[in-house]
Amino acid sequence: MPSYQLRDTTTRQLLARDLADYAAAEAALDRLDDELEHALAANGEGAGRIRLRLDVERVTEGVAESVGHHVLLLGVEDVPGLLPAV
Repeated sequence: MPSYQLRDTTTRQLLARDLADYAAAEAALDRLDDELEHALAANGEGAGRIRLRLDVERVTEGVAESVGHHVLLLGVEDVPGLLPAV
């Protein structure tokens, strides 16, 4: 049975592994985003922009294959009113 894992695209560092399915990988991405935002805020570093690209990999019998990627933008505030009124 396959499992899923998250890997930093640039450094190839494994960030999470043994995730049950793709939905669990997405939940892990959300947790990672929250943890990094919290750490930045705690250190007073929330003003800058950090862009991370993470690969979602499916692991079957020890062989990992990329099945998707996500880009996390840290330190970027959502600004209300940027979208035009409908």
